[in-house]
Amino acid sequence: MSDTETDAKPGKRGDTRLRLMQAAERLFGERGLHGVTLKEINAAAGQRNESALHYHFGSKPRLIDAILGQRVKVIDARRVERIDALMAEGLERDLHAILRAMFEPLTELLDTEDGVRFVRFAAQVLNDPDFDLPSIAVRSGYEGISRANALVVALLGDLPPEIAVQRQRFMIEMALTSLSIWTRRGDATTDAEGRAFFIANLFDEIAGALQAPVSPETLAALKATSKS
Repeated sequence: MSDTETDAKPGKRGDTRLRLMQAAERLFGERGLHGVTLKEINAAAGQRNESALHYHFGSKPRLIDAILGQRVKVIDARRVERIDALMAEGLERDLHAILRAMFEPLTELLDTEDGVRFVRFAAQVLNDPDFDLPSIAVRSGYEGISRANALVVALLGDLPPEIAVQRQRFMIEMALTSLSIWTRRGDATTDAEGRAFFIANLFDEIAGALQAPVSPETLAALKATSKS
C-alpha cells in the first residue's frame, strides 16, 4: 500500500498531513512559494488549528521538501521501470529513448488535475531563489534520476565537463518550465493529441540542445571563466 493510500484514510493522523500537503501544493503552484502564508495553507486544508502545519512539518521549507519527496518517489519508481525497459532493448545510446524514460513519468501526469497541480508546484520551486531544483534532482539519490543522469553524461562525454553539467541543468529547466507553461492552457488535461505533439517536439528540442556543437564563442567564454 502506498503512502498516499494510507494517508487518505479518514481519521488517520496522516490524513491531516496529506490535506496540508495537497493544499500547499495547489496554493504554491498558483501563487509561488513566498505568496502563500502558513495560515492560508491551514485554512485551505480545513484545519481550524493554526498550529497544525507547524506540528506536522515544522517549517515551510520542510513542507516543500515533503511534497517533493512524496511526489518524486512515485515518479522515480516509474522512471526505473522505463530505464530497465530501455536497457533491455539496447537503447542506452539513444538520446530520445533516454529523454522519454526520464521525463515521460512526469508528462504522463498531465491528463489529470492532480498531475497538473504538481507540475505547477515544481516549476515554482525551480524558479525560487531559495531552491536549486536541478542540483536537488541530481543529488537526490533516487535510482531513476541517478541512472538517467548517468546515461546522459555518457552521451555528453565529448563535451568539456563544465558545458556538459550546464546543459544538464538546461535540460531540467527547459523540460519543467515548458510543461508548466502547457498547464496554463484551458484544455491542458483534455487535448491529448496536442499534448503528444507538444511533448514530442519538446524532446526534440532538448535533444538538439544537449547535442549542439560548442561554438568558439562558448569555448572562449569558458576559458575566460577559468582565468577569473
